[in-house]
Amino acid sequence: MYDMPVSIRDNWLILRDRFMEAANTYGREPSEISIMAVSKTRSIEEVFEANACGVSLFGENRVEEACDKFPASEDFALYLVGHLQSRKVKKIDARFAGVHSVDSLEIAKKLSRRAEENGKNLEILLQVNTSGEESKSGFDDYASFMEIAAEIGELPFLNLRGLMTMALFTNNESTVRGCFSKCRRWLENIAGIIEGRAVLSMGMSSDFHWAIAEGSSLLRIGSAIFEG
Repeated sequence: MYDMPVSIRDNWLILRDRFMEAANTYGREPSEISIMAVSKTRSIEEVFEANACGVSLFGENRVEEACDKFPASEDFALYLVGHLQSRKVKKIDARFAGVHSVDSLEIAKKLSRRAEENGKNLEILLQVNTSGEESKSGFDDYASFMEIAAEIGELPFLNLRGLMTMALFTNNESTVRGCFSKCRRWLENIAGIIEGRAVLSMGMSSDFHWAIAEGSSLLRIGSAIFEG
């Protein structure tokens, strides 16, 4: 017996139903929450199929894969959501709308210079390590985070829009929501340096309903869209 081919459209319709149910359950306005498709390891054909369903935001984990896969297009916006090594900042070109995983002042300064070279402002989110895991990148000390965030907010050619985090991978609701709640509180404390409407990027395929409950405005969804 052969596996049936994955229908991205069917997955998207199921995800939309789950999304609407969670938004209604937690008293959120659906229009205030966006969905980004995390398309790492997926083909450009799958990207176009998701785009045809109405997905316009795409996140990639690796710069090289993103550059090899994505053409310059007005139909979708490309973001880096994975860890960015300092030596690879030069690969961030004008096709990137933003980097949502900035975890140091050094990276931010290099991105500022790179954005100037590209002639295009770059949207950034600061990554916060709320799970305490050494394997995850991100700011984990509140005092230093506040100082660095203020410096990053002054850098030219960067639009600091908000924060991103990944919760601990567990089925424990209290633990997961605690990670998301911490990120939301940190965002509230830098509201004065955020440009435009603040972005809180929290929640993936396994925990987006709890992220919605804790105030997420941007969900990063991979397997629920692309896998059967």
